[in-house]
Amino acid sequence: MKVPTYDECAALQVERANPWFSEPWDLNLLILRSGTVGQWDDLAVMAFMDDNGRNLVYAVQCTADAWEGEWTNPTHPDGCCYILDGRYPGGYALGEHKGRPALRQQKPFDYVRWPKGRTVPSVADLDALAAEGAHFSDICGTHLHNRASGRSPAQPRTDDSEGCVVSLHYHEHAGLIELVRQQGRFAGSLSVSPTFITLEA
Repeated sequence: MKVPTYDECAALQVERANPWFSEPWDLNLLILRSGTVGQWDDLAVMAFMDDNGRNLVYAVQCTADAWEGEWTNPTHPDGCCYILDGRYPGGYALGEHKGRPALRQQKPFDYVRWPKGRTVPSVADLDALAAEGAHFSDICGTHLHNRASGRSPAQPRTDDSEGCVVSLHYHEHAGLIELVRQQGRFAGSLSVSPTFITLEA
């Protein structure tokens, strides 16, 4: 997936009538997803102005949903959860996941669950569940964190993603965490409002 420019990030938010933050170190977090699940083909993108007035973008390669095994044999008895597209004000705050720096979910997100025993779904399958009324709002611990191991696997593995947003590379994740710390120092907030957007293929 191509990393968008600052202006392209702003346009994505404006198209959806979402707020766009343009004050120094007031972070805009976009979770840009492909049309597939269980792959490292998504991006977590921070778009912001620094204290020198520069408009910048920082992108982290990630998966914004569960690994393949979690879809067909989920940890939760009701099935694997999937975060629906939308903006979640104050949804993440700086914290830890299993002792590692992470953005922890602190406000409800909208979800659907994919029941155990089915095949790995497409995004269209998951959207169809939502259209049928199977969606719900809750705090399900779907944080933005890094992987269980710093070694890069071909695909997510157990303990990497049960529906969370998971960064592929440790150094990219560390940079994301530092941006939130910078926001805390300059703007006084350690929380961010993610917008989940599935892009057209």
